[in-house]
Amino acid sequence: MAIAQHFLDLAGEWQGTNRLHLSWLPDPLLESRSKATIRTLANGQCIEIVYTWTYEGKPQEDVILLNGDPASPAVRAVWTDSWHSANVLMICEGEAYPDGRISLKGSYSVPDHPDWGWRTDLFIDDADLNYVMYNISPEGVEELAVETRFFRAEAVSPAAAGGSSP
Repeated sequence: MAIAQHFLDLAGEWQGTNRLHLSWLPDPLLESRSKATIRTLANGQCIEIVYTWTYEGKPQEDVILLNGDPASPAVRAVWTDSWHSANVLMICEGEAYPDGRISLKGSYSVPDHPDWGWRTDLFIDDADLNYVMYNISPEGVEELAVETRFFRAEAVSPAAAGGSSP
């Protein structure tokens, strides 16, 4: 499978901060807590990432299912969420790079306009999972849309999370 083993090893519970970039707003950065569950499916052939975040106090949920060809670096995915692309499955294609990064591209329809693109990058940095998405205009201009840095949920002790230890 083109998806590197270290991505397959990510199965488990994660938490982090979701940063939604809305460049058209006066205060364009909206942050919320995020949680993710990562699991392997189909005997390790697929990786599913389900993650949550909030927008204006309302819970949101996203899911991406990744799969790759063992004979090439090609990676395919299907992605959807409850806010950006509600009721639509975005088909994405991309590549797993030797450094372990996965980059995927898809597109979505905008009524009465040419399709827009969407790029998703996943990479591991200091054992944290980074999930970064870009909006791509019909002219090819990329703009940061979402960035989430997840760390293993079990890695946080009650004391470090502000609670008391037993």
